[in-house]
Amino acid sequence: MKPTHVAMILLVAIALFSPAQAQSVHEAPLCEAAKTNRVVEIVYDEDVSKGCLPRLVDVHQVAIGNNGKLYMHGWQSRGCTTRRDYASERIFRFDKIKSVKVIDGVFDEKSQSVKDEGWDGCIGSNCFIKENICE
Repeated sequence: MKPTHVAMILLVAIALFSPAQAQSVHEAPLCEAAKTNRVVEIVYDEDVSKGCLPRLVDVHQVAIGNNGKLYMHGWQSRGCTTRRDYASERIFRFDKIKSVKVIDGVFDEKSQSVKDEGWDGCIGSNCFIKENICE
């Protein structure tokens, strides 16, 4: 095989297993959940190695960041967190989401009020969202 063929095969293989591919796999179910006020069960980042239960998240929005990556904004009611154990608003990077399962569940009152307020793409003064895809 010629070196250019080998290079093309490697390039295609890398593209198929890149985080961008994982992003597209999760976009449809998360957008559907956002549009219909559904709850999802996600395994995120290193949750399994930490022995954590899957996270339960009310999906509020799916958006594209200024960096071109996809993000989910929502209300987490169960699962691992960094130094926090309580239900609260969270941002999730698609490239760290390992699995998504839409489940039966309803938004609680606080989660619904956060979704109704909308999200401007900022965390404090750090605004990093370019555009919402769905909500």
